[in-house]
Amino acid sequence: MEDKIIEIIEGEFIHTIYKSESYMVSKFETNDGTITVTGPSFDYERKQKYVLKGEYVDHPRYGFQFSMISIDKYLPSKKEEIISFLKSKTFPGVGKKVAEKIYEHFGSETLNILKEDPSKILEMDLTNKQLSSLQEGFQNLNDPENEIMFYLVSNGFNNNDAQKIFHRFKLATIEVANDNPFRFYNEIYGIGFDKVRNFASKISFEDSENKYKEAFLINIISDYTFNSGDIYIEYDSLVSVLNYYGGLDNLDEILNRCIDKEYIYRQDNRLYLFNDYYDEKYIADFLNRFNTSEIIDEFLLDDGIKSIENDLAIKYDLNQKQAIKNFFNNSISMIIGGPGTGKTTIVKGMVEMFKQIYPFSNLIVVAPTGRAAKRINEICGCESKTIHSLLRWNKESNTFAFDVDNPILYDALIIDEFSMVDNSLFTSLLKACSRIKKICIIGDNNQLPSIRPGDLLNDLIISNKFSLTRLNTNYRQSSGSEIISLASDIINDDFDINKYQTDINFYDINESNFDLISLIKQDIDNGYSLDEIQVLTPMYKGKWGIDTLNDQLQNTFNPSDISKHERQVGNTIFRENDKVLQLKNRPSDDVYNGDIGILEEVNNKEKYLLINFQDIYVFYKNDDLQDISLAYAMSVHKAQGSEYQIVYFILSNYNLHMLNRNLIYTAISRAKTKLVIIGSVALLEKGIHKSMKKRNTTLNLRLNNE
Repeated sequence: MEDKIIEIIEGEFIHTIYKSESYMVSKFETNDGTITVTGPSFDYERKQKYVLKGEYVDHPRYGFQFSMISIDKYLPSKKEEIISFLKSKTFPGVGKKVAEKIYEHFGSETLNILKEDPSKILEMDLTNKQLSSLQEGFQNLNDPENEIMFYLVSNGFNNNDAQKIFHRFKLATIEVANDNPFRFYNEIYGIGFDKVRNFASKISFEDSENKYKEAFLINIISDYTFNSGDIYIEYDSLVSVLNYYGGLDNLDEILNRCIDKEYIYRQDNRLYLFNDYYDEKYIADFLNRFNTSEIIDEFLLDDGIKSIENDLAIKYDLNQKQAIKNFFNNSISMIIGGPGTGKTTIVKGMVEMFKQIYPFSNLIVVAPTGRAAKRINEICGCESKTIHSLLRWNKESNTFAFDVDNPILYDALIIDEFSMVDNSLFTSLLKACSRIKKICIIGDNNQLPSIRPGDLLNDLIISNKFSLTRLNTNYRQSSGSEIISLASDIINDDFDINKYQTDINFYDINESNFDLISLIKQDIDNGYSLDEIQVLTPMYKGKWGIDTLNDQLQNTFNPSDISKHERQVGNTIFRENDKVLQLKNRPSDDVYNGDIGILEEVNNKEKYLLINFQDIYVFYKNDDLQDISLAYAMSVHKAQGSEYQIVYFILSNYNLHMLNRNLIYTAISRAKTKLVIIGSVALLEKGIHKSMKKRNTTLNLRLNNE
C-alpha cells in the first residue's frame, strides 16, 4: 500500500462551500491559487491565513482537493506583515508606533518568540493596558483549546458536543480520552452514546472492554428510564432488558464498578442513574427542612383580598381566597387546577397583596417555557421569567450562574406550569433559593408529566406534606366554552360526543373526502393567521406524523418561490416566511424550548438565518440549525405550556399506542377558541379511557422519610 504524502501549505480562508455538524468543504487562497479544502467542521475566521497540514487527493467527482488533518493560524515573518499583525484587532490598544517598537526589539522572530513565551513582552517599556493586551493575545494564539477542539471535531463530534466536552474536562480532555473516552458519555449530559462509541473505536486505551460495558450499562438504564418515565429500574427488570440485547456476562462486576464511580446508585433492589437519585434526594431534603412560615392575621388577609377585588374588579370564590391565604400562611403552598379555573387570576391577586403586605420584599413568577412566562407578565403585570433565564443557564457548560453559592435575590417564588418541570431543573432552582421565604407551586396534574424521568408534581401532591388548594370551579365553562367542558369531561370520565356542537368539530380521518389543508384554508379565510393555528399529533413518522405534515403544510402555505431564499438541513428545507419551532433553550437570546417564530431571512452568502420570535430577532449559524424545526405541526409535549386560538389534534391508528387520557387532555386544552379533532370517535374514546401508567418514583417516600 502506498504511503500518504503529508504536506504543509499556507492559505487564507475565503468562504465555506458546505458545512455539516462534522464535515466541511471550504475555499482557501494559496500562493498556487484557489484550492478546495475538506476536513472537520471548524469555525474559521474570514480573511485569516492558516497553516494547513494534510494531503492532496483527486476526488473522482469533485476533482483536486486538499484533505486537511490539522490546522493552525499562520504567523507572518516579514517586517511589514509582523507590524500589521501586531496592530490588528487581535491586540486592542496597540497601534503602528508600538508595533514598530516591538519589531525593533525582537526582530524577524517577534511572533514566534512571543507566541512561545508571552511574558517576554514585559521586557518592553509599554503601558499596562498594552502589555496586558499583548500577553492575552499571544496566550490565545498559543491556547491549546483550539488544538483540543480540532481533535474532537476531527474525530466525529460536532462543535456543540466538543464545547461541552471541553467545558467539562478543560486541558485534560485528550488525557481523559486516552484513559477512558466513555467518560464523555458517562459524565456529560447530552453527549450521545453511539457518537462516543464510534470515537472510542478509533483509539486504544487500557481496559477498554470493561469501560465500554460500563457505558453500555448506563446507556441501557438511561434509555429505560427515559422511555418509561420511571426514576429507577429494578435489578430483575434490568437483567430482562439486557437479555434482549444478548446479556452482559459480568453484570454484577460492571454494576459495582459503576456504583463505585457514582454513575449508578443502588438502594435495595432499585437502580438509579446517580444524578436522578441525587436530584430526588436533594428535593426531599430541601423541602423537608424548608420552614419559614409565619401566620398573618386573618382580618388582614381578608381586608387585603377585598382591596384586590375592588382594585382589579375581580370576585374570588371561597376556594380561590383560601389559595391566596395558604400562600401567605405557609412556606410552601400548591394550587392545582385545569384550564379556566382561575389560576392566573389568583396569581395576580397574590402578587398585588404581596406588594401590600411586604412592601420591602420582592417576588418573582417563573415558568418552564417562554410563552408561559410572557403570558404571566402580560396578565399579571409582574416580573416573570423562564427558570433557565432566572438562573442564567450556560448552554455550553450546562451550568447555572445562580446556585448554592450565588442565590437568587428574591424573597418569594411562584412557579407556574409546574407539570412540565422535571427533577433536575427543580433541583437547580432550589439550590439557588436559600434567600427565598415562600414558594408557591401552580400546575395541572392532569396534563402530561415532564419529558424526563420522574413525576414531580404528582409526587408532591400525594406526599400530603404541603398546603394544597384544588380548583374545581370552571369559570370559562360557565361562559359557554365547549373546549373547557370537554377537558373537564375527560378528567371526570364523562365523555359524550353529542354534547359538543359549536367550538369542537370532529372529522373522520378515514373518510375519502377528508382534506386537512382545505379546513385550515377556511380558518385563514375567516381571518386567522397561521401563528394562531396549530396542528398537534403524537408522533413524528408516518402519513399523519409531524415530518410529513410539516412538508405538506409548508408546501401549501409557504411554497417555494424565486423571491424566497431557502436552506436545506438534512431532509428539512427552511424557507423565508416559514413558521419555525425552537427545540432547545437559548437563554442568551431570551428564546426557549417550544417558542415559535417566523423565519425572516435566509442569507446563504453570510451563512445565517434570522428568526423573529415575537419581536425578538435571533441569528442562527450552521451549528445552530439542529436546534430548530418547522412548526406547522408539532408534538403535544412541545405545545405544552402554550395556547392557540385553533388546534387541530390528529388521532390515527399509527399512534394508538401513544394515546392516553393525559395526552388527549393536554392536547385539547391548548385550544382557546376552536378545537378540531381528526380521527375516529372510537379511537378518541379508547384513548380517554386509557390511564397513563404511573411512573415509578421514590420522592414521596423520601418526603415522608420512609
